[in-house]
Amino acid sequence: MCPFLLRVPPSDRAVLVLLLLAAAVAVIWLPFCHWLVSMQLGMLAGWVVAVAGMARWERWRGVQFLRPALTVGVIFTCYTTLGRLGVDGMPYLVDAALSRIDTWFWGTDPSLWLQRLQTPGWVEFFSFIYGSFIPYIYLSLALGCLGRPPLERDQFLTGWVFLYVISYLGYIFLPARGPISYHESDYHVALQGGIFYQMVVDGMQASGGLQGVFPSLHVGGSVYLCLFDLRTHRLRGLTYLPMVLLIYLATVFLRYHYIIDLGAGTVLAVGCIPLGKRVFLRWTQRREAAGLSALPGGEADDLPALSGTGTFDAPPFLPTH
Repeated sequence: MCPFLLRVPPSDRAVLVLLLLAAAVAVIWLPFCHWLVSMQLGMLAGWVVAVAGMARWERWRGVQFLRPALTVGVIFTCYTTLGRLGVDGMPYLVDAALSRIDTWFWGTDPSLWLQRLQTPGWVEFFSFIYGSFIPYIYLSLALGCLGRPPLERDQFLTGWVFLYVISYLGYIFLPARGPISYHESDYHVALQGGIFYQMVVDGMQASGGLQGVFPSLHVGGSVYLCLFDLRTHRLRGLTYLPMVLLIYLATVFLRYHYIIDLGAGTVLAVGCIPLGKRVFLRWTQRREAAGLSALPGGEADDLPALSGTGTFDAPPFLPTH
């Protein structure tokens, strides 16, 4: 492996590849004066500088806090820009295909069947659940990035980045607006709620409108955070579990997602947990083989071994320095 890449964690490289691809798509498919072109090129340039700086001064202990903060900031910014890039840049939408899959499996589009239950009270309740995803994910990320041992934290962040990067490829190349737009003329019940429903509607518009449908990151992100905690902090994971199950229902009830979106998000979340762990562990072992400390930021001492079940054993898996 290139010596420089040994100083760049897998999560940083995954974000870099995503931004490179997004910038290329923006330049090719959109007018150069489009705001998304300058936005993607600016994010790419900024990330290159940040990654180079963190690689150059990787022994600085502040890297352990700076990297998660920058990564989360860039990933969440991409939620708005890449969903818009797919909808604006691609000459097609895949709503018809997603709706056909749901109809083939269920016999009807579930969002149409649910109309009989969409009273203002239930709309308001599920709007509260849908909106709760935001504080839930920020709290979980803060606990995940700041409250875990170094190795566990970096494996957590790597898998989470992989989940979002793969999902964003769907947003770019499989753009859709969701049942609420595709079936707009088929609904005979208008969604009505109170303050929480209005907050969801306003938040959706502020984040770029109807975009980013397949796969569902409302589901994928929630499942990833919950499952990771169930394996490492069981009580916290069990606390999150009811909220995650209700988020499944809320995304369909409010007409933002097809059922196939939820399935894809779930599969990705389940797969990215072991993927992130294995990829990051392999990177640390290659660093040690090259004579570098296992982790950037001087955190390589007294690292415990990660067992196949996701628990930590007593002896260190890497020799201390």
